[in-house]
Amino acid sequence: MADITSNLIEQVHDAIADKATLNLIGGNTKHFIGRQPVGQAVSLKGHAGIISYRPTELVITARAGTTIAEIQALLANNNQTLVGEPPAFNGKATLGGSVAAGISGASRPFWGSLRDAILGVKLINGYCDHLQFGGQVMKNVAGYDVSRLQSGAFGAFGIITEVSLRVRPKSESTATLVFELDASDAIKEMRHLSVSAHPISACAWCSGQLFVRLSGSQSAVKNSEDTLGGERLESQDLFWRSIRNFRHPFFANTAQPLYRLSVSPAAPHFESLGEDTLIDWAGGIRWIYSDQSLTTLANIAALQGGHATCYRPIDRIEECFHPQPAAAKRIHQNLKVAFDPHNLFNPGRMYCWLGNSDKANGSLGGNIQ
Repeated sequence: MADITSNLIEQVHDAIADKATLNLIGGNTKHFIGRQPVGQAVSLKGHAGIISYRPTELVITARAGTTIAEIQALLANNNQTLVGEPPAFNGKATLGGSVAAGISGASRPFWGSLRDAILGVKLINGYCDHLQFGGQVMKNVAGYDVSRLQSGAFGAFGIITEVSLRVRPKSESTATLVFELDASDAIKEMRHLSVSAHPISACAWCSGQLFVRLSGSQSAVKNSEDTLGGERLESQDLFWRSIRNFRHPFFANTAQPLYRLSVSPAAPHFESLGEDTLIDWAGGIRWIYSDQSLTTLANIAALQGGHATCYRPIDRIEECFHPQPAAAKRIHQNLKVAFDPHNLFNPGRMYCWLGNSDKANGSLGGNIQ
């Protein structure tokens, strides 16, 4: 893989010389998120493969182009799984893109996110240096955690080439229960269940139904089933995959912008924003279709201790991510300059002010998959 890494570094050299921007592409599965991606394509699909896997230590290291599906298949052989349930997107999503996009599934409030599991990364920066941050053990970082900084950065700081992750054992038993509840009562029930002694691993609500997933030992899951009641969902794996892979019927509407409000689980149901809502993360995520502006929804989310993202915008030119105060902008911009002084990597992908320039005739971005 040394040749592939050298080729990536050479492409960075060329981009500096040509004053070009770079559009990082893996499985092309998350192109719909954020502002319009542009720039010279840099494929990471060939930069794939498991570098090391130590099941007894619950640690795996893989190249950025390795698919989530391949990693999960290997881990399953040892009854282990990735933290955060990152979506596989029909087997095409890559590890590097999953880290860069920072997407986690329904277990996020209970078991943590993919970001939480990052132990170390390797990164090609805007100086053409191939840098390593963190390591492959649980305690390896002193000072600023640059490895986890890459999570949710949408490739703004460089090309992720390798990632080391903590993994977790699979649960012995899993069951999903379904309850008929309206949104307001479901939010209250999710809050109650989240602090209960039941082995909850996911809670979601949609179309008048609350879905509660139990994961743990066979006895613990069985006891909770008997106590909580509800109807058992036989196709539970398909259901939870449909949500994290955006295949659930709720996500079929492409006529309106899709917003993701990350708020306090105690936030009330946003009934005034419309009936078409899906609640995930035990109340912490509210998926909403709305024609209102990002500013309006960001203000609503901020009042509930959170933030808003226009996850699937109609207009890919406008801002999509929660507005940042001046102090946060300066931190983002200073980090961008430190890692990417030539504005090569996805400038404007998240915010028009983050590394923006006139390199792409005004509409700047990049594509992290």
